Amino acid sequence: MIARTWYRMVAFLGRAARPRRARVGVLVALAVAATEFAAVGYFHYTVADQRTGDVRRDVAEQAAKLTAGVLTYKADTVDADVRQAKSHLTGQFLDSYAELATDTLIPQAKQSHIDARWEVSGTSLISAAPDSASVLVFLRGLTTNSTKPDPTYLVSTVRVQVVRPHGQWLIDRMEPL
Repeated sequence: MIARTWYRMVAFLGRAARPRRARVGVLVALAVAATEFAAVGYFHYTVADQRTGDVRRDVAEQAAKLTAGVLTYKADTVDADVRQAKSHLTGQFLDSYAELATDTLIPQAKQSHIDARWEVSGTSLISAAPDSASVLVFLRGLTTNSTKPDPTYLVSTVRVQVVRPHGQWLIDRMEPL
């Protein structure tokens, strides 16, 4: 279809019997079409790059918040803290976390009055796609419990894989490094 149209245009321009005004009109139409094609291509790639940049900024920030939220709990509110953390997880990691929380984390937190607070000191984006990303999250932690009156200070780095199945970022995997 397009080849036939181009052939007709070339044939039209090549006819000597046609007046000059018609040839100029066709050339102007071709120039306008080429300009529109270039503009559409430019804006398509510019908007796509802008969206990728927005995703990159958003995902690193969200991964940081989610990671600190999943790791932070208090003995008095550990059940609610775990429920909240589970709402930010998905896939096999959700299942593993739920099992660990039920079998170990909740009983030990209540028995030894353990409080754990984690803050993000930095992030580094490893890779990003529109609905998934991998982020390094650098953490500082503080834990207290009934057997040790002095707080314990910790640092950790974790690789976090996040996905966005329904517009909300969720942790799909968390790997301590």
